[in-house]
Amino acid sequence: MSNSNSNYTKQLIDDYCVLDTETTGFSAYYNEIIEIGILKVRNNEIVDRYDQLIKPSIEVDGFITALTGITNDMLEGMPSIDSVKTSVLSFIGDDIILGHRTSFDMRFLNEGFKEQLTNRYMDTMQFARKLYPELKHHRLSDLTDYLGLHNNEHRALSDCTSTKELYDAVKTRMAEKNLVIEDLWPASGSHSGKGIDIKAIKPDEVVVDKDGFFYNRHVVFTGKLEKMLRKDAQQIVANLGGVLDNSVTKQTNYLILGDNDYNAILKGEKSSKHKKAEKLKLEGQDIEIIDERTFYDLLNE
Repeated sequence: MSNSNSNYTKQLIDDYCVLDTETTGFSAYYNEIIEIGILKVRNNEIVDRYDQLIKPSIEVDGFITALTGITNDMLEGMPSIDSVKTSVLSFIGDDIILGHRTSFDMRFLNEGFKEQLTNRYMDTMQFARKLYPELKHHRLSDLTDYLGLHNNEHRALSDCTSTKELYDAVKTRMAEKNLVIEDLWPASGSHSGKGIDIKAIKPDEVVVDKDGFFYNRHVVFTGKLEKMLRKDAQQIVANLGGVLDNSVTKQTNYLILGDNDYNAILKGEKSSKHKKAEKLKLEGQDIEIIDERTFYDLLNE
């Protein structure tokens, strides 16, 4: 259950909720939430906090423990995702949800709760790409280091605090430069690339979207794709401004696995490319490991 792109918004507001999740992997379709953190913000001030570890149905992989610090022992006795659904939705209410790469968290909530959230949501990464073009990467860790914000620890509530401070920095920078939303995202101009119909797109059609996930990103495919030929998926990435590579290197930003390969991960079988990508991520490389279905979701955002 992917998140509706129609709920995505870009605003400068003072009342909202900041959301972050930690998970057993990077696919909302095959992995599960193990921690939810939320900050309720009113008039730019944090007025309430929600923080909860979640017991998944499968054990946490050693890679995720190394990344987040969350162990299987820490999750013993914690509630299931079903048990916290009511409290999470009640805490968020009708607020606009703010996050960093928010669609990732929204997909996991939708799948975990088995319900499509109707809240509008914003993404600080998209603001950061516009306001800090001098940075090569715009991960939350990059921006906290660059701007001297709250330490990013790969734990849900800590990341929420970093994201809130980043949004504050965004609003301050825009005010200093007398910028409004329309200055960052003009209503007319180049093709936005949003809502791409992957069944209708022609391989030779160029739809460059500088705000898209794949623009100027190094992408590696591995394994058989179920819904299209790999060469056609590669062509779409190239048309969107992505850079295709044959192997995982320190430049790789996305390793995209066919669904059969991603399913193998759950059985403890990881390819050499996948193991290398995990090693690079733990070393601080800006790289994500995603499944085929998540790849299609990203095309539509």
